Amino acid sequence: MARRHVLLPCLVVVAVAAIALRLPHLVDGAVLLTPHVNQAQAGPVAPTPPPAATPAATAPIPTAPAEAPAEPAAPAFDPATLTPGEIDVLQNLAKRRTELDARERELDSREALIGVVEARVDAKRAELKAVEAKITAAESAAAAEKTAQVERLVGVYEKMKAADAAAIFNQLELPILVAVASRMKQAKIAPVLAAMDPGAAKALTVALANGG
Repeated sequence: MARRHVLLPCLVVVAVAAIALRLPHLVDGAVLLTPHVNQAQAGPVAPTPPPAATPAATAPIPTAPAEAPAEPAAPAFDPATLTPGEIDVLQNLAKRRTELDARERELDSREALIGVVEARVDAKRAELKAVEAKITAAESAAAAEKTAQVERLVGVYEKMKAADAAAIFNQLELPILVAVASRMKQAKIAPVLAAMDPGAAKALTVALANGG
């Protein structure tokens, strides 16, 4: 009986020591299990809905166009950097340009001179055409007047007696005689030829037969 009383306090001390040694592990386990227990008690957690999209969030935000990168400025021309060969080339080009400009001015002057000459030639041509037209008109008028005169002579000689007309025909030049006789009626010219000088009548007959 006395031995039991001695063992009981020893067992109590050992149990307390064991509990003290395992207390930190028990606390950690309790802490880890607490969220799961609370979640199990509260039931399944509903998923959090995504935030509603606002019109301002869905509309595309206009962005300013990106500015093109500025081109690097060209280096300034420095004549001192030219080589003797490049200087010769530039001088030859300048000389050639001067010659071409002079040639162009010369061609322009010639073209202007040609234009003036052509204008004068056109004016002279127009004058000549006007003179030709006047001459043609004058010739036409003279021919018409000559024809009218011959027609009047024809009328006169046709009204004359054959002997009287023959006496005049013997004195006329052949071209005038042919012009008048060729326009007279056959009934009027026949008696006149018969009354003319035989030589003059023969010449007139040959001219009329040859067409004047």
